[in-house]
Amino acid sequence: MRTKISILSLLTLLYTFVSVAQDVKPTQEVKKDTTYWKKKTQYGANFSNAGFNNWSPGGQNATGFTIFFNTRGEYARAKTTWVNDLQMQYGLLDNGNGFRKSIDRLFFDSKVGHKLSPKGALVGVFNFQSQFTSGYKYGDVPANDVKISNFLSPAFLTESIGFEWKPKPFFGMVFSPGAIRQTIVTDDGVREKNATTGELQSAYGVRVGSKFRNDFALIQIVSNFDKDIAKNINLKLRHQVFINANSLAHIDNRIDAKVAAKINKYVSATFDLIVLYDDDLSTKIQQARNLGLGFLYTF
Repeated sequence: MRTKISILSLLTLLYTFVSVAQDVKPTQEVKKDTTYWKKKTQYGANFSNAGFNNWSPGGQNATGFTIFFNTRGEYARAKTTWVNDLQMQYGLLDNGNGFRKSIDRLFFDSKVGHKLSPKGALVGVFNFQSQFTSGYKYGDVPANDVKISNFLSPAFLTESIGFEWKPKPFFGMVFSPGAIRQTIVTDDGVREKNATTGELQSAYGVRVGSKFRNDFALIQIVSNFDKDIAKNINLKLRHQVFINANSLAHIDNRIDAKVAAKINKYVSATFDLIVLYDDDLSTKIQQARNLGLGFLYTF
């Protein structure tokens, strides 16, 4: 099986949310105070049906098995806020040619804010996105499979300072002029070769001989929606717009959507959809979707 999860990468990117607010009195022991934190963790496993259209990290329509782990911590005290969100998904399938990857997502977002008004805040945001294992453009036989992605190939780091407008608890937008994004490609094995010369080509916009590419945004806009739209049905939406200062004619867009319907305490149905346009990855609109029914545990 070509898809082997890197244990080191899992341990490195698992983020531990730790908070201690202490009140000290001469005659009393020091006690932890976590009343400023709200935390939520979910993990589970689904049987899934997956489909892809022009999806650059690689994949194939099939039915398979998906595991996921999501954890979120929100801190709020006086005018200070801090939100950390870690999401991980990994799926395997077997369509008669051995195990193949159906979904592979590694997402971490950290946002620190200082409230300026009830609906506005100055925020600093750090975002990381990548995948766990190699992705392939599959051929008719395994010998014709072509590796096109891997862990940290690509990966995307985005840092920004901006203004958050949050008119509702379930909806907010962050406007960040001058956001910086690094595209990372550490595995030259994902690079295509020139058909004539055999020389390696740029991959995901990263030149040969380099591991990084820096992009500066004229403005970045990130919108988030998270609300129960019906009893036991939750909708999450995230839309990211990155207006590259060096490529105004090609605006990068990414939409992440998730619908989770809770059937009972341990069983749920989920539908994930990603729609992406980034001409450094593909000149076509990319799409990935995943429908699953399975075990879910929340605490």
